[in-house]
Amino acid sequence: MSPRSTTRLPALAISLGDPAGVGPEVSLRAALSPLRRRCRLLLIGDPELARERARGIGITEPIESVTLEELLRAGVPRSGALPILSPGRPGTKLLSASDRRPGRPSRGGAKVAYESVRAAVHLARDGVIAGLCTAPVSKEWFARAGVARTGHTEILGALSGAEDVRMMMAVDDLRVVLATIHLALKSVPRALTVDGVVRTIEMTAEHMRTAWRIARPRIAVAALNPHAGEGGVYGDEEERVIEPAIRRARRKGIDALGPLPADTLFSALGPKVDAYVAMYHDQGLIPVKQRDVHRAVNVTLGLPFVRTSPDHGTAYALAGTGRADPGSMCAALELAIRLASGASLAPAKRTRQRGTRPARQGSS
Repeated sequence: MSPRSTTRLPALAISLGDPAGVGPEVSLRAALSPLRRRCRLLLIGDPELARERARGIGITEPIESVTLEELLRAGVPRSGALPILSPGRPGTKLLSASDRRPGRPSRGGAKVAYESVRAAVHLARDGVIAGLCTAPVSKEWFARAGVARTGHTEILGALSGAEDVRMMMAVDDLRVVLATIHLALKSVPRALTVDGVVRTIEMTAEHMRTAWRIARPRIAVAALNPHAGEGGVYGDEEERVIEPAIRRARRKGIDALGPLPADTLFSALGPKVDAYVAMYHDQGLIPVKQRDVHRAVNVTLGLPFVRTSPDHGTAYALAGTGRADPGSMCAALELAIRLASGASLAPAKRTRQRGTRPARQGSS
């Protein structure tokens, strides 16, 4: 019997993210929430760090180390102690005491965060898990550690061998997919191509059909420039790239409209649609976070497994204080459960806990 067939509950992993950030704390709170009853859950990260953070926030639930061999043989346990897989060799010490200090990022911590993601991809490839929730990492410290120069979305795409990946941010009925992801703003115009925008529209439509059960989704496509370029006065990307992409998408049977000025697209003046395609990171993420920063979820489209993430970053200033709000991580885990199990994607209920503060620093 394969690990995935041992139970109908989906097997999911949570990578703990940057050890110096709020990731370990919000991951533990989400893992020990009532959502745990709806899946088989595995933590991936440094076990000593997880136990230390658990003690710091008053969690007494046992955290039990498991090996890759045990997971391959028996799958993720359905009950018992919260299992954690170390991304290093069994018995090796992953992090020094200084690497585990809250609010003090390090190269060693960044390397463990990266290896945790790599381990999760291998587990998904081997059928041990159906999905992954990633706690926040620091792109700056990934670069300093020499492991990557970008974020989770691109890293997971490369590690999994996915041909195309896109980043979606979702909260309630607001769903935004990005045509470009982690780029300097000055690089965005050069990165936009007709093929790339068409592919983004196609992947958005496919995800809305398969995951959200919308037979013919209506997709609004944002312009890049003010006033949608004003006939070329403020830029020609609309006429040269975005409009041809929309026409091609329509010929493929997709109900796409635009390009529409972004300053009204996401407002009450904008059209009623099922999803939006934005041209760059902040254009798409600002309206999502304004809607509800505590429940917004990052979803990666195009991977061979489910991947979600909270919409906040490492929030080093809150790490270790016990005040980081786990609401977005709980929302990410709930959406991963629904995607992995094929359940209805009705809007998630609020999960913010009283007396906590949002972990707002950074994103995606």
